[in-house]
Amino acid sequence: MAQTLSAGTHDSIDDGTLTAFIGAAMREEWLLARGEVLPDDGPGAQDRRILFAAVAKGVLRYLYVHRGDLVTTLEHLEGLGPDHRHDAAFDLLEKT
Repeated sequence: MAQTLSAGTHDSIDDGTLTAFIGAAMREEWLLARGEVLPDDGPGAQDRRILFAAVAKGVLRYLYVHRGDLVTTLEHLEGLGPDHRHDAAFDLLEKT
């Protein structure tokens, strides 16, 4: 069974979507780089959330289109063990 991944929207804050994870990472990096908390409102806040949602949608759409290419295989030389393969399988949930 495939896992459902969601990009989220600009309103995604703490809901487990990729947009929310990007937002959390931005807040962490801002604090590390600037030594202050990234404001949740004010100039640029909505633009950031729109950008994070767009990046999340683009990344998941790309991975979904290329999901057949997301394969890792370990091949053993001269029959020294069983070959091992992982396939990435997921569905894309689009929120509008």
